[in-house]
Amino acid sequence: MANPSLQICPGKGMTCVFSFPTALCELEPALDDARVTPDTDDRRAACRNIVRTEENIDELRSEAAELRLIVADEASPAIRWRRERRRLAHLESLIAEHERGRPEGGVS
Repeated sequence: MANPSLQICPGKGMTCVFSFPTALCELEPALDDARVTPDTDDRRAACRNIVRTEENIDELRSEAAELRLIVADEASPAIRWRRERRRLAHLESLIAEHERGRPEGGVS
């Protein structure tokens, strides 16, 4: 955090710790710019710069809880149910991955 060249860009469900060489969002970087910044409108979940804080995971848990209500609703249209079920499975995977990475008995 004390490193002045470190750029931390919070986002919903993820945080970018920007590093130009590994950024997937910087498709056309301005190499003549003294300070290259991430394209926060083009975040990609597979980017190695993405980290998830406890706050990010809480946001994902909240979204997952809302989606569980939608997929449990028998009146939900099939197309919506399938789309929301896929999103829910993805969120549950991210949450589980985060929880597996926690130190034993502590917080990550």
